[in-house]
Amino acid sequence: MTVGLPFDDWLLVAGNPADSGLHFIGAFDRRITFYSQQVRALRLAHALSRPGKLKPNDNIAVVGAGAAGVTAALGLALLGNDVTLYDPAASILQLQSASPRLLHPHIYEWPGLGSLDDRAGLPVLDWSANHGGVVCTQLKADFDAAEARLQNLTFKPAHTLTSLDRAGARWRLGLTTNGAITHRQFDHVVLAIGFGDEISCGAAIPVHYWKQNSTGSAAAEPHSPATYIVSGNGDGGLTDLLNLLIQDFDHVGFTRRFLNYFSDDALRVTTEAACAGVAVGDDLETAFITHLLPLFGEWGVLDRLSQLLRSDRKVTINSFGPLFAAAKAAQLNQVMVFAVLEAAKQVDRPVQRSSGYVTDVVASAGGFQVSGLNVEGAPLTETLEHVILRHGPDRALRYSPAGAHFEAYRAHVTALLAARPDLNVPPVLDSETYDFFEAYRIEKLEDHASQQASQISVATARATLVMGIDPAAHVPVERGSRRLLDIADKCERLTGNIVLHLAVAPAKIAGSADIVRLARASGGRIVLVAGPDGVSDWQKLVPTIDGVPAAVSHYPALALDMTGLGEAIDACLLRLLDQRVRSALASCHCDTLGPLNGSIAGAVEPTWTAWHASLKADKALLSAFLRWLADVEQDERSPWNGDHASIPHLATALVMMLATHHGEPLEPAFADRGNLKFSHNAVALGSGCQMVGQQPIAIWDQPDQWGVDALILSGSSEVEVLDPPGRVLDGGKLAMGMAAARRVRPVVIRNDKQWRARLIGDLAVWRAAVEAEFAALRARQDKELEELSK
Repeated sequence: MTVGLPFDDWLLVAGNPADSGLHFIGAFDRRITFYSQQVRALRLAHALSRPGKLKPNDNIAVVGAGAAGVTAALGLALLGNDVTLYDPAASILQLQSASPRLLHPHIYEWPGLGSLDDRAGLPVLDWSANHGGVVCTQLKADFDAAEARLQNLTFKPAHTLTSLDRAGARWRLGLTTNGAITHRQFDHVVLAIGFGDEISCGAAIPVHYWKQNSTGSAAAEPHSPATYIVSGNGDGGLTDLLNLLIQDFDHVGFTRRFLNYFSDDALRVTTEAACAGVAVGDDLETAFITHLLPLFGEWGVLDRLSQLLRSDRKVTINSFGPLFAAAKAAQLNQVMVFAVLEAAKQVDRPVQRSSGYVTDVVASAGGFQVSGLNVEGAPLTETLEHVILRHGPDRALRYSPAGAHFEAYRAHVTALLAARPDLNVPPVLDSETYDFFEAYRIEKLEDHASQQASQISVATARATLVMGIDPAAHVPVERGSRRLLDIADKCERLTGNIVLHLAVAPAKIAGSADIVRLARASGGRIVLVAGPDGVSDWQKLVPTIDGVPAAVSHYPALALDMTGLGEAIDACLLRLLDQRVRSALASCHCDTLGPLNGSIAGAVEPTWTAWHASLKADKALLSAFLRWLADVEQDERSPWNGDHASIPHLATALVMMLATHHGEPLEPAFADRGNLKFSHNAVALGSGCQMVGQQPIAIWDQPDQWGVDALILSGSSEVEVLDPPGRVLDGGKLAMGMAAARRVRPVVIRNDKQWRARLIGDLAVWRAAVEAEFAALRARQDKELEELSK
């Protein structure tokens, strides 16, 4: 589960404590995207839902009907307060409503996992990657439907904020509509009015980031090469640069293509290494040259990119400070621009780079003259046909109606983010906030007939863990309300079923066999299903697995953690065995073995308590002990397969081992061919296994096949081990100077009529029988050693 910032931190970022009830969304935060603004809005609404923050009859104004405003208004209205949403435009989301630019919710989160997820994954006003116009059309329909159902949510179009003042404990808004000014008071005001237009300069023609324009189109380029300058090293400037340099540029499509040049996680890991330890604003280019350029060469990236470059444009890129300044833009944009610039150099079409601050843009014959810039120390003098300035928005102008309250907030948040950089980390919606608003959405925005189906869908999503390959990082990931290892730790104790949706072939997940074992070990509580990309391969491991459609999960992608999965399965088996053994000792009756004498059960109980404690405390010892308990096959080294049908035999073997200890002291131990030691260096094997490969274990009738000095077996009553010809190994050690050393016939204590009858008698009878068996072993060893010494 993703954990967000504490509620108090959300409120602290969104408002100046001295101006209680006035909140700002994303005015000075890093990474201002459509998705991140929605997340900030939901965080604010969730924080205000806490007791004491909003009174039931509080009126709330939300000013600005962009991504942040509409989401905040809907979120706050779902809490039950009266909310009025204001915007100068005639409809919500006007800015992006006709934009041809592609909106993608997560692409700027790279190198984070899930950065190529097309779905935003929001509980309300959710959307998927598409052109701005398509996204906004869908969200408008969703908002209109919500407004129709919520009588406490009202949208007031064509209202422009002109003033904001205190009115006692409330806030007084001045709003202009149809040329007339009206005033209204509210208990809380949320300012989500964006950031203003790009800062203008001289005769430069504004090129709005979201609006349709002819820049970069054939109509604007009557001859070749057309000359451009892009000034700005933020995401807007870097994206414009890629748009000008790459044929038929589509941001997400190009990004996917670029990331697919790498078949593993090398790009993400290398980028993180290059950016590690670099302070905000410092130059990343040297680190990119050192770390990324060799990687690009190894994967042939520059050769591929050079084939995509346009040859009909001459572009200058300008930045005030480093072009690749740390945290100035999304890492992925910086990496892609660096690669494209290097590819252009490789084919002798380098992009000219200038530095400095644009002080003026003057129209002249054939284009524009740009002042204030230098190229390699000399002033930039050439005339450019197109000037694109990405110097940031004019916030002061946009927020001028808030006057001194905005300036006080600016001072507050600037100092806060300087002291607490963690508060400026770009947001990802946490699971708690998602669940909070999802419940409200179902309750208040859905009709009664669909609520039950939605609640079932929610329960199914929370009980499903999706495992697949992240397309951005090419590594296995998991998505769910709980981590795989959390599920594994409870395994057979889960109170409800969990579905593991396997959205990738087993060959792509190291330890896929452990996932199958885990499902079996759970006793049916963990259900495996497979997506279309891997179902045929999973059916080779689990013939009964069901194929299902591709999964969609709103939970964030996390690196699939398989570390300790085998240990969790071992712990499950130990718990199951503990229950069986203690039940047998308490009832003096063991499944597959029959009745136990009370004196034997009483002696065994404290022995098992001691063994259990030592096994539980040492995971490596437990693994080795259980591996032999469940399987004696040598080639595969297979652990317990998770099948509960084998538990009675394994528990019976344990009871027999524990009882044997009272005639010949044994202890769990690491050994090459067994799981017990006795008499200093002798090795014993205790197992409930019934088969060796595809055959009964009774086929092993030679001492060397077992390689131990004592066998305690519950899975077969037919095991007979013959006296071998040749030499002897004493107590598990090779005899010195023997060309063909062999073991003597080991002790065999098995689940047969004779040994079961001895367990019915008292402890003294049992102990005498065990002592006699081990005495016979030592006699055979002594005899062989005497023959050897002659």
